[in-house]
Parts: sequence; C-alpha cells; structure tokens
Amino acid sequence: MLELIRLLVVLLSFIVVPGFLICRAFGTRGVWSALLSPVVGLAFLTCICQVYALVGIVASPMGVFTPAILISLVLMLLLSRRFSSLDLPRIHPVIPVLYVLIGLALGYNLFISRIGSIDALYQAYDVTWHLNVIQGFVDSGKFTCFGVSPYLSAADAAIAPVDYSGFYPTAWHMLCALTSMATGASVPTVINVSMLAFAGVVFPLAVLAFLASLFPNNKRILLCGAIVCVAFVAFPWYLLVFGPVYPNFAGFCLVPAAMATFVRLTRPEANVSERVRLGVLLVGEALGLALCHPNAVFTCVLLLSPYCVHRLYDEAAKRTANRVIRFAVPLVFIVFVAAFWLFCYKLPFLQDTVTHTWKPYAWAWQEIINILTLQYTFGFCYETASQYVLGSLVVFGAVGALFKSGKRWMTVSYSLACYVLLVAATHKDEFKQILAGFWYTDPMRLGAVCTIAAIPLAALGLEWVYCQVVRACEKYNAVKTKPTNCRLIAASLAVAFLVLNFMPGFNLAGLHRTYTQEEYRKYYKMEDRDRPNKSFHTTYGDFREIVSDTYRLDNPLDSTEQVFLDKVQQIVPKDAVIINDPMDGSFLAYGTRGMRVYYRNFVGFGGSNEASASKTIRTSLVDYDSNEEVKSAVDSIDALYVMVLRGKECEASFINLRKDYDASLFTGITSITESTPGFKLLLKTGPMALYEIER
Repeated sequence: MLELIRLLVVLLSFIVVPGFLICRAFGTRGVWSALLSPVVGLAFLTCICQVYALVGIVASPMGVFTPAILISLVLMLLLSRRFSSLDLPRIHPVIPVLYVLIGLALGYNLFISRIGSIDALYQAYDVTWHLNVIQGFVDSGKFTCFGVSPYLSAADAAIAPVDYSGFYPTAWHMLCALTSMATGASVPTVINVSMLAFAGVVFPLAVLAFLASLFPNNKRILLCGAIVCVAFVAFPWYLLVFGPVYPNFAGFCLVPAAMATFVRLTRPEANVSERVRLGVLLVGEALGLALCHPNAVFTCVLLLSPYCVHRLYDEAAKRTANRVIRFAVPLVFIVFVAAFWLFCYKLPFLQDTVTHTWKPYAWAWQEIINILTLQYTFGFCYETASQYVLGSLVVFGAVGALFKSGKRWMTVSYSLACYVLLVAATHKDEFKQILAGFWYTDPMRLGAVCTIAAIPLAALGLEWVYCQVVRACEKYNAVKTKPTNCRLIAASLAVAFLVLNFMPGFNLAGLHRTYTQEEYRKYYKMEDRDRPNKSFHTTYGDFREIVSDTYRLDNPLDSTEQVFLDKVQQIVPKDAVIINDPMDGSFLAYGTRGMRVYYRNFVGFGGSNEASASKTIRTSLVDYDSNEEVKSAVDSIDALYVMVLRGKECEASFINLRKDYDASLFTGITSITESTPGFKLLLKTGPMALYEIER
C-alpha cells in the first residue's frame, strides 16, 4: 500500500504541480487551479520533453520537473499581479476532496485490489506497443512524439530489425516513463498506478470542473456529481479491461476539464481579458488532449456542438428580432462543423483511424435498450447486469434539462453521442465511418463518450430525486409538526444509491445452480462466497469478476516463463542483446523487464522495412557455426545470447488474435537445440532455454 501511495504521489506531482502554478498565473483561484492542473500540466510537461528531444537533450525526472516548476513560477510571478482573478464559480474545498476520496476508494476496490498484484500485466494485443514505448523512453531519455518506436536509444536504433518509427501521441507514455525513472518501478507497475490516478483523481476533478461550469454555485448538483461521476461501468471502468487503450483512456479522463474551460470562455458575462486568458489555457488543454489521443479533441467537438448552437442562437436573439437570422447563425455553425468534420475525415494521417471498422453487434431496438440501461456495448464485448437505477437518473435528468432554460443542449448532446453509438452498433457503411471513425468505430470508446455526456444528466436527475423526497418528507412532517432533516435525507439517498449501484453479486436461496463436474473440480476447494456465477447478478459484481479474469490471463507469458526470465536476468548482463523468437512471448521481456531482446514485436517481418541482418538471423541463425553471412549478421547487432520460450503453445495467445502467428518466420531460431554447433546451453527449464553464442 505504501508503495502504491508513493507512486501515485510522484506520478500526480509531475502534472499537478506545474499545472497548478500555470493556472494560478492565468488568474484561476481557489480549487479551480487544482481541477484544471492535470490537463494543463500534462500538456506543459509534454512540450518540455518534446523540446528536449528536438535539441538533443536527454530527459530525466529532475531535468524535466525542475524547469517545469521554475518556468511555472516565473509565469505566476510575472502574470498573476497583472491580471485580476478569473470569475469562476466558488467551490467549497471539501467537495473536491470528496470527489477524490470516492474515486480512489472505487479505483482501489474495483481495479487495484482485483488485479492480483500492483505489477500485474494485462496481456492483450495493444499492450506491446505501450510497454515498449515507455521502456524505450526510460532507456533513451528521448521523449518524443516523432519517430516513436520500440528502439529509441542510439544503441537500439542501430540494431532495429524492422523500422517501426513514426508519429504517435505520447503524452501519457512520457508521464509513465518519468515516473518509472524517478521511482525505479517497473513499467507494468507504473501503468497500473497511472490508471488508478486518472480514474480516481484526474477524471473526478475534471468532472467537478465541468459540473461547476454548467451549474455555477449549485452545491447540491456538485455533491450529486461526486456520487455519480464514477458510477457508470462504461467509463472509466470498462476501458480498464479493454484494448488496452491506456493513452485514449487518459485523454477521455481529461476531456471534462477542457469542456469546462470552453464553457467559461464562452459565457456571456466574460470580458475580453478573461476570454484571452481562458483561450490560452484552452489551447494548452487541447494540446494535452491531442497528445494523449486525437479523438479526445473530437469528443469535445461532438459534445459541445449543441452548446455552441445554443449560445449562438441566444446571442443572435439578443441582437435581432428577425427569426430568420436567429436560426441562420447557428445553422451556419452546424454547416461549418460538418465541413470541418469531413475535412478531418479525409486527412491522410487519420486514415488508419477513420477507416478501421468493427462489425455491427446489435439491431437498432436492442441498442436503444442498451443505451437506456447504460449497457452501451452489450453484444459487442463484456456483459454486466444493467444499471437500472443510474439509467433512471439519466432519464430523469434528460427530461429535466429540457424544462430548464439554458440546459436543453445537454439532452441534445447526450442524444447526439448516443446516436453516433447507435450507428456504430448497427451500420456497416461509410456513414458509420464518417460519424464514428474518429473513435475507430469502437463501441467501447463511444460508450465512454456517452458516459461523459450522461454524467451531468445523472447529477441533475439525482438532485431531482432528492428534491422530490425532501418535498414528500416536508409534507409528511408538516402534519406531524416535525422539522425535516435534509442532511439525513441526502446521506440516506447517497448510501442507498452507492449500495444499489456497487453491490457485489450474491446467491438467493431457491435459485439453485447445478455445477458441471469440471466446474466442481475447479471450485470445490473454494468457500461458497468465493465461487463465481452467482445466482443474482449485479453490475459491479460482474465487473469485479471481469477484472480478475482479465488480469489472470497468462498468454503468451505465463508464470513459469516469468520465473525463467528472472533466472535469465541473473545470468545475462543488462546491456547484452538477446536474440529471440517474439512469437513465443519473449517480446514482452523488453517492456516488462528492460531486457534487450532483439525482436520486440511480432509484426512487420518480410516487408521492405525489415533489415537484411534480421532476415538472415530469423531464418538461418541455426547455421551460425558454418555460415559466414549469419556470423556477419550476428556481429552487426553484437548479439551474445539466444533465448527460447514456449514456442508451440503460443498459437492460442493474443499474438494470433489478428492471425499474426507464423512459425515459419523464425525457424532459424526455433531450430536451435543443445547439440547445435556454435551455441552453448546456459540454462534450461522444460522447453525453455538460454544459449550463449560461441563467437
């Protein structure tokens, strides 16, 4: 627990401290500086790291953090005295503490406590890239968004078997790399801590900023928001066990803070000075979103477009009585947004994103039911019990917003997000790609977008329920001539909601379940309370089992291979190059342990981007003792060792998810045995072996 807290504090300090000072410099006061600091600080930190990379300065935790603090302090000293405080709604200091406490408590209960250990590895397809990039940053000190690859240090770049380099938004990766360097923690450990930080701290604070912007000085709404902001299973929780899509997850967590800044920027009462300063902050926040993942910016565009239409109509109504002009102004804006959307859809560098497609998984009516019960992705991925209580609050809030002046756009915004998800779930055409392509047409990410739009409605709905209960109690107490204790009512409703929404699954007497012989053999040693497949399902009972099952995956790297890698690390010098067959799972040895395995991915072989030395090694290494070409190739990468894990068992692993498994690609490595000339056996455990190349 102490290690978790230490890592959490270090990671958050990298973005919160400089972000807080910069926000203060531009006139934010009170808790607002803390609410906006993560997105501002992350953008600022990323810019410093990128500048270092461009001028050739090796990045280090103190080398990045110290100038970030100094520059922020200078900005605060120079600007804070010149500008008055921004006109921001007052937020009682206890409220953000409440948001963070609830967020961290749920993050620990639903995620950290379920994954087994703090360094647990989520073995799914996209984890390879994220592990390698972070470890590459740690090894090279080159933190960049350009030329990103698994081979970033000068020594690694010189031996790269395949050219993977290209542009990639790496703001989240930089934060994780700095934390790993500062604490010495492994990359998987830092990743898990970052997920807790963003889900339990960054996202709740961003939601608080958004709610305070939408409902200024409405304490009841803000308190309701503390309860509902992390109550949706679709986000942030589902994205912790999908993909993994870590940088996109971080971007979504920052979105509400950027939307809050935009709402404050465009409010009618803002003066020129406030608009300029908020505009500068917004540009920085947009940069932070884009450098996590570009679709975070498109999320803001999608969800805030109805708000912009509302504001433009109101401004036009103030200036003219002509109804045609009133409607023409927002209509022009809608056309502009549509044109911008299509323009971005056609941009070459976004084609890999917008052309990616997922198959339809629901009929229209089924998806409408999914949306109403907040199970946005039912039929596509995980299945958990429906969230009837929370779904009802969203409906109450959506209806209530329609009857509130200036709030109708919130219902339209949520409806628009749900429509995009509906199209993604039911269509298979270019219309689907145009609407949902910026999110890879991925229902899980689109479900996150819907959740962000639904949170203000849920808070509004919970407030409405509270008001109705108070009125009913007041009527009853008026007859009894007793006072109404509103705080007791609020506490009772909060407890009731938390219990109903987050309760685990359980068994009901009479709802018997017959176990198969296989299940009985598996579970007979367990206490009944630990057995899965409860007869009464709940949303978070199901989700807790999903998390445990997800992090229990042991393909392509299982526990025996982990033990074997421990032994290899004791034998092989840290900087030594180890030739390996990535198809056996050994590609994970770099991102998880920093071992310099030669092959760090399992795609791209046989193409024009592959080095000639790599082709020779993977197909003919077994002939090293008698083939001069092979010897020359091995010498060119200065390899000293060969490592083999459980090759044949990997066809069932995530490596083969996209039909990438091809045993013939690495026969030059897999054919090596104890009797192969030129290789000395150093370590052997079952089919796993470590050889020294006799040079």
